Amino acid sequence: MSSYGLNGSGLAESGPLLQAGALERKIATGSNGWVAWLLLFGCAMPSYMTMYVGGAKFIPARIVISLLMIPALAQLFQRGRRLCASDFFVCAASAWMFVAVLQTDQGSSSAAALVLEFSGGYIVARAYFFGRQGLESFVRVLKPVTAAIVAVAVLEHLTRHNVVAALMGLQSTGYEYRYGLLRATSTFPHAILFGSFCAVAGAIFLYSERSFLGRTLYCGLCLFGCVLSMSSAPLMAFGIVLSVYFYDQMLRGQRWRWHALVASLFMFLGIVFLAANKPFSWIVANLTLDPATGYFRVATWESASYYIDLSPYVGYGFGSYASPDDFFGNASVDSVWLTLALRFGIPLVIFILLANIAAFFPSRRTASIQHGPDAYMRNMRTAFTLGLAMFMFVGLTVHYWNNSWILWGIWIGIRASLKEDSVAAAESLVLYRQEMASADRDLTVGHVTRGLYASR
Repeated sequence: MSSYGLNGSGLAESGPLLQAGALERKIATGSNGWVAWLLLFGCAMPSYMTMYVGGAKFIPARIVISLLMIPALAQLFQRGRRLCASDFFVCAASAWMFVAVLQTDQGSSSAAALVLEFSGGYIVARAYFFGRQGLESFVRVLKPVTAAIVAVAVLEHLTRHNVVAALMGLQSTGYEYRYGLLRATSTFPHAILFGSFCAVAGAIFLYSERSFLGRTLYCGLCLFGCVLSMSSAPLMAFGIVLSVYFYDQMLRGQRWRWHALVASLFMFLGIVFLAANKPFSWIVANLTLDPATGYFRVATWESASYYIDLSPYVGYGFGSYASPDDFFGNASVDSVWLTLALRFGIPLVIFILLANIAAFFPSRRTASIQHGPDAYMRNMRTAFTLGLAMFMFVGLTVHYWNNSWILWGIWIGIRASLKEDSVAAAESLVLYRQEMASADRDLTVGHVTRGLYASR
């Protein structure tokens, strides 16, 4: 487990602090670069590459997660690791999917696939990308994977063909165009999912790159990917990422900056909810470049909200919930939050939302190291928090499935491990301070004792 640079700050270790630091280093020793390559490469492979094992369908990312699941659980439950609140909420979400689907239809196999993808990605990330070395390996692998994904999108624009599908001898499913420009999908099922990945990856590179050139190169690459996708929400998400980054840089060192940002966000939402008759519809309508798309999403939210009210606890499973005459009731539901509520009920939405928030919400124990000496880990906490915020934000206008659903679980898992690392560092710091105070008391008593003997 990372010691957050305590040793590098010149503080000497001794006694219990030495033992705690040694245990942390033992847990977080491996870089696990091979896991990062397997996991990210699996997520980068197209989801239409499938194979069947005993009647069960597996995409590349599912295969990787299935192979790593048991070793990851063993890694996660080794001595010295700590459970986080997000662990409970992810487990609760997984259990609720099975409970809800058993009450609605026979889609237990589909629910099992969703649990394996989301919870499996979370567990593997929690287990293997813990500590600075593991985190650096993940980011190091993310760079070429992102570059390759964007390169495929460029080839799509140049050739007007799905390059990966053509190489595999598969038929392309066709393309969407906006303003006469092709909406690239790269290796993702839809253009908006590709753009969402680029926006989230851009948040990581903004904070992980140490040089201005590297930051410009990789963030520019992610912005280019968002442009190639021609999707409103990812472009807006990338704009938010840049704005938050510059805000953070301008007010760096001011502890109140994040409280002020969150307060401003809640103030904005409060104004929207007070001024707009249908606040969620207003927000969704203003997240699109195409007015027609905005109208469609508003109508979808209104229709889905009606049916969610009819079955708020367990949803409708994977079957149809609307009459054949209801167009919007049978159309695509372009929001992960609405889709989850329709399939599994509102409780699942609450569990997923709390899993995200619990992964980055600070505690009293971590407050002492929010401005710790390890700048890299501090930056990564901000980067992955921003990434989760963008997953939740873009999820208002798109449903995540397959690779994107897995990546969301991975991002939550890494952020939860960063929080676990913060707790460990805070406890080590408290232990160090207690030991130093005890040493000062012993030193003072020694001086007084020697003074008494000298006066006799």
